[in-house]
Amino acid sequence: MRAARGRATAAVAALVAGALVLAGCAGPTGAETDSITVAQPMDLKSPDPVVDNSLYSTNIFRSVFDQLNEVMPDGSLAPRLATGWTASGDGGVWTFPLRRDAVFHDGTPVTAADVVFSFRAVMDNPRSLNRIYTNNIASVGTGANGEVVFTLKKADAAFPRMAYYISVVPEQYYRRVGSKGFADRPIGSGPYRFVSWTPGVSVELASYPRYWGGEPSIGHVTVLPVADPEARINGLLAGDIDLTSLTPAQISAVRGAAEPVEKQANQLVYLSGNAEAGGPLADQKLRNAISMAIDRETIIDTVLYGYGAVASGSAVAPDVEGYDGTLAPLDHDLATAERLVAESGYRGTAIPLDYPTDGNVPMSSQLAQAVAAQLSRIGIDIELRGSDAASFDLKWTTHQFRGLYLSQFSPSMMDASTTLNYLFGPTGNALFSDPDIDALIVRAGTTVDQRQRRAVISEIWALNQQRSWVVNLDYTVSTYGKTIGLQWQPRADGHVDWRTASWQ
Repeated sequence: MRAARGRATAAVAALVAGALVLAGCAGPTGAETDSITVAQPMDLKSPDPVVDNSLYSTNIFRSVFDQLNEVMPDGSLAPRLATGWTASGDGGVWTFPLRRDAVFHDGTPVTAADVVFSFRAVMDNPRSLNRIYTNNIASVGTGANGEVVFTLKKADAAFPRMAYYISVVPEQYYRRVGSKGFADRPIGSGPYRFVSWTPGVSVELASYPRYWGGEPSIGHVTVLPVADPEARINGLLAGDIDLTSLTPAQISAVRGAAEPVEKQANQLVYLSGNAEAGGPLADQKLRNAISMAIDRETIIDTVLYGYGAVASGSAVAPDVEGYDGTLAPLDHDLATAERLVAESGYRGTAIPLDYPTDGNVPMSSQLAQAVAAQLSRIGIDIELRGSDAASFDLKWTTHQFRGLYLSQFSPSMMDASTTLNYLFGPTGNALFSDPDIDALIVRAGTTVDQRQRRAVISEIWALNQQRSWVVNLDYTVSTYGKTIGLQWQPRADGHVDWRTASWQ
């Protein structure tokens, strides 16, 4: 919100409690710069970026800390602390030269030693959620000219995007205070410095005037954790929230009073199934029939209020590296689908369809019901099994699904490699095994030339189209609401980035 409206303090507690009318704001001070209040569905888990990597924490980390590089709003990769990067011929060694003008918020310069320490801190901390991005690092050290040099256990063409997830912390300070002390008083080198965190209430950030990229236009950011979508929209309409996510059903309610914003996201909503136990979903004819029976356009129009795009044959959205828009989904063809069901081994036994009732799948319950209704038209009986997102994720990671499941995947590093590894490969959560796809995933991971790599990834998408292991439904369109007059652009990766926001 603008400085003239002050910063909500009593309003924060009311909002978190789910109040629909917020308390008034305190008066501004003469030195106060423009500010905004952002509401997001969850609080950060820890202010220590060595430990945490959740989406809503990362929104804050991108402002407080620097990373070697960053994913841009369009999905491309750009330098940040690093001025660039190069790979050895086999993709096994990566070198990142660093800029020399970055300083931490305590005034100390950012050095290659700080970068090396930050990566090693993640690698050595069993509690770190970021270790999934460092598991392939054999060693990290400094080069003769102050570069940071990574030697990998195996070649990885997507490594620069992995590096994007590790925030740089000051080595000496972190060693002195430890993880807990750092979480109490984080110090980064980003455009915003950390002011305070009241768990469950708010995070307060202030712009840093010595930031190497220039001080941002917004001087103060308040981030509120507000789980209830109705509380978020009411806060927006009341003028106590300047920026928040909305559900598709809420868009029409904010027009005029606030400004709705939409963006094609990096999210794929999909169906997949358990073919491990030799049940009906092991039959390709039945899987193809399921894909053909889904009327994607009708689902988008009726369930998602038009906020979605029919997914192509690519299991990643358009802004994600590895997308191939030339692959069309299987045609919606009920007659062929019915014939395939009759030719398959399916004999009418109810197939469970697991889905999350909350979390990141837009309109998940309504979507599951629509899928079940469409499959019933070709004689497939569906048993709906909804569960909260935490329980659903546990079932997914422990391979407890016995039939179909409805989910989403959003590769936040904007590269197909995470989708391939998690949804298709033998090291992820795929509930099927396809040796042809497994071999292509290995090839894609070791092919450094991006044109050649894209061609290999397209082969994987084409095979999946034939075999329907993962049935692509739609690419999500993310929807937000913002105060009229706030200049802000959404990102494809779902991060809410206020670094370039400004008031008209």
